[in-house]
Amino acid sequence: MSFLTGLFIIILAGIGIAAITEISKAIIGRGASPKDLADLKLRLEQQDAALQEAQDTLSDQSALLAELQERVDFAERLLAQAREKPVLGAGQPRP
Repeated sequence: MSFLTGLFIIILAGIGIAAITEISKAIIGRGASPKDLADLKLRLEQQDAALQEAQDTLSDQSALLAELQERVDFAERLLAQAREKPVLGAGQPRP
């Protein structure tokens, strides 16, 4: 799960840096044209959509990981129960 968390943080940082860069450019060029501002708004919306998609993917993968962990725990319990049962040896009567 730490890999997924790290990947999410990297994606989030990249999107954040890109957004800050674009906002900084807009602040520096306060006399920006309406077209430039519209382009900036479009890019921010695209980055917001990308971030939402990354969050959804991470959420889905977290749910899958939790389900797999439950299955592993169940399998471990079954194996532990099988080991605890006495094995019939040669010459032992069946109960």
